Parts: sequence; C-alpha cells; structure tokens
Amino acid sequence: MSRILADLHIHTALSPCAEREMTPPAIVAEAVRRGIGVIAVCDHNSAGNAGAVARAARGLAVIPGMEITTAEEVHVVALFPDTAAAERAAREVTESLPLWKPLTSFGPGDSLRKPEQEIMDEHGAVTGIEERMLASASRFTLSEAVDLIRDHGGLAIAAHVDRRAFSVVGQLGFFPEDVRFDALEISAAGAARGRAAQFASHGLPLVSSSDSHFLSEIGASATALDVEAPCFEEIRRALRGDGGRRCGIA
Repeated sequence: MSRILADLHIHTALSPCAEREMTPPAIVAEAVRRGIGVIAVCDHNSAGNAGAVARAARGLAVIPGMEITTAEEVHVVALFPDTAAAERAAREVTESLPLWKPLTSFGPGDSLRKPEQEIMDEHGAVTGIEERMLASASRFTLSEAVDLIRDHGGLAIAAHVDRRAFSVVGQLGFFPEDVRFDALEISAAGAARGRAAQFASHGLPLVSSSDSHFLSEIGASATALDVEAPCFEEIRRALRGDGGRRCGIA
C-alpha cells in the first residue's frame, strides 16, 4: 500500500465560474508541483474537458468526472471509471440544460455576458464552446442524479456538505437517508476549521478536495488514500475500506 494525496474536485475553463487559466496542461503542472498524485476533473454538468486533462497528464492519474447540479440545486460530485462512461453520463445531464440566450440585466441594451465555457485539447487550445448553460440546474432530482451516476458505474459524493449553498442540507434542509452516497465531501475551508467531525455521524467516508476554480487553489485541501495504485477502482475500494485500503482528510 502507498499513501497518495488526491484532489478529487477540480474545475477547468469549461465551468462558467472558473478562470481561463484552468487549462489541461496548467492544471496537471500545478497538481504535480503540489505533490498531488491523483486528481478528478469535475466541471459543472459536463465532462467535456476530462479527456483532455487525462491526455495531458504525463503520469499524473486523472479520474474523469463532473459536478452535477440537481433539480433541487444540490451539487453532487460524480467520479467515473473512464472517460467514455463520464461522457455518456454527462451527455444526459448536459442535454437537459437550456441553451444560452441573452438576458436583460439592468436596462435596455445591457445584457449579461455569455460565459466562455471553453472545450480544450490537451495542449490548452480551444476546440469549441459549450452552448448549454452549465450553471443551470439539470432536470435530474437528487435521487435520479445518484441513480444516473450508478448506472454509468460511477461514485456519488455529496459535494461540500458543510456549506450553506448548493449542499445537501443547505438546499433540502435535511440529510436524505434514502440517497446512497459513497462519501461526503468537506470543503477546503470546512476542513481547515475542523468541521468534518460534524458529519461523522452519517457513517460515510469523509473526503476533502479543493473545488478549485483557480490554479492557486489546487491542492488547498486533499484526501489521503492508502491504496495500491492511483486509479478509480482503488479509490472505490478505499471508500469501502476493502482489504486494508483507507481514505481520510489529509
């Protein structure tokens, strides 16, 4: 077994709220510089750049994923065994989103700026623009989103559960015991403040990730994995505690 640091929630420039500096090669270089051994690419409601980051990795393990916004506006981190599975699941989510259209903001002629939402290749070159509104809520309820993730062989992690906005408890007002998450994610700020203990009673593994939208945020919080290799199946087994594998907030 080896101990590996994982940052399992990183956005690229495809996410409308992420900086354009979040290109595949830049993300990989910064993760390696920070001593991170495995990352997960989790853009909002899309896996459009996951494959590009994996191709740019040069030895860094990359898990393809996305951050689904449910109909209730709960954020769920989805991790998948391979890029093809992530893209199939993401296609169902993305197609449920509205197309971008200008919205009047403050007065006549003043409209909200369309986000870039850039699809890139492994070198960081822009190859397309996503026209769906990735910041919107999808049509999938929380239960349906988790089922979708499972249908594509993925892991469902309740995102930043310690936050008031876009978390399970923050949006619903309670923790749904009938939804089968694989883990709960504590935000970087929450981990630094020792808030993880508040969620131990749910009996689920606790992880922490940077949720980075800027290069400087990568590795701000991480999960320590005791695994045999930095890959999806070993992460799955670590969350389950199989064969001496473990995970915990670094």
